[in-house]
Amino acid sequence: MLNLFYIIIAIELFTIFYNLFKFFIYKIRSKHNYGISNYSDNNDFHICVLIPCYREIKVINKTLEHFKKIIDNIENIDVYVITTEKEKYENNSEQTTYHYLLGLDIFENSHFHILNYPKKAGMMSDQLNYGIDEILKSENLPKDKIYFSIYNADSHPDATTFVELVKKIKQCNYPKIIQQYSNYFLNYNSQNFIMRGFSIYQTAFEFRNGIINNKISNFLYSHVLGHGLTLRADYITNIGGFTSKFWCEDIYLTGLIHNNNEKILSLESFDNAENPTNLKVQIIQNAVWFKTASQHFSIFKDIKNHNKISLNGFIWLLHELRASLVWFFMPIFILYTFIYPIIIQNYKPLLLSIVTYLIFIFVNYFLNLLIVNFKRFNMYIKNYFSTCLAVLITCAGPIYSLFLKEKIKTER
Repeated sequence: MLNLFYIIIAIELFTIFYNLFKFFIYKIRSKHNYGISNYSDNNDFHICVLIPCYREIKVINKTLEHFKKIIDNIENIDVYVITTEKEKYENNSEQTTYHYLLGLDIFENSHFHILNYPKKAGMMSDQLNYGIDEILKSENLPKDKIYFSIYNADSHPDATTFVELVKKIKQCNYPKIIQQYSNYFLNYNSQNFIMRGFSIYQTAFEFRNGIINNKISNFLYSHVLGHGLTLRADYITNIGGFTSKFWCEDIYLTGLIHNNNEKILSLESFDNAENPTNLKVQIIQNAVWFKTASQHFSIFKDIKNHNKISLNGFIWLLHELRASLVWFFMPIFILYTFIYPIIIQNYKPLLLSIVTYLIFIFVNYFLNLLIVNFKRFNMYIKNYFSTCLAVLITCAGPIYSLFLKEKIKTER
């Protein structure tokens, strides 16, 4: 039992030094502009922002007003809100998002449009695929000059988002995949002690596995999200659109992108999103995510049925396996390093475990944030101990996923 204690401590220490090494490499590579080719002044492309909505009356108007501000003066961009007829058949007495949108003045603006997915069932991936098909029917540009940028109903991207996106498209010769990663701090000031820790935990995950890993190497684990994601039309149509075989279409798409050896470019601006306001909703949300993430072998098998498996595809599978195991077991093992010394009444190992864990949290989470955005140091550090607590219960979602039989929508 003592051997297990020291093995866990050794893994924490290895993770600390590994991340410090990655940060060093990231800072070096951040000083150079990699992947930049000849800059084009042409605006011969069209950006279509897709916002799928399912029971989003509470937040969608505020989001649309935000998008109206940040796309101002950008002519080659349109916003499409994609609702679903599913709402009507679930509860006939409630107003649907579609009918609510019909009463908003913003749709008098020529850059804002409503599409309503006409079927009684389906998931967000079905809404997205429907929206893409409908838009392409009326597009005059070739597919390699059309982009779809996907956002959630509560997304509030930075003001510079689309200026940077246009610049990235021009600089990188019409890339296939561009990802904007997220700050989960939109409702941070209204959250309680433990939920602020989860906001920091989730944001640090985005920065580490998205921005930092992307900058360092294609072989490191990186992912795309279902919001802040921009895809070239020919790429998303060539892979058959978004899958509806799994709950989280972005996890499946991440595996497919890696297997196809495609590059994920990231923006420096962020999508400012809300984090759940209470622990119950956080656990349910994490359970839904883990349910798909833990199906990595099924995803890999499905990709194999339609594509030749590459080395990067196999590496992605190993990363997903490791990530799932860490997500499920790491908090349990760390708790063990606190409990075991108490049981044997040996407080020197307890002190070692506490000090190691405090350093582990700072390096593995806070440094991920600070290395990307140091300006928020005071906000981050004030909630250091709430993050320490939150990380210890992150396994609650994966455990709950064992009992989850159907996808549950996260409450707003």
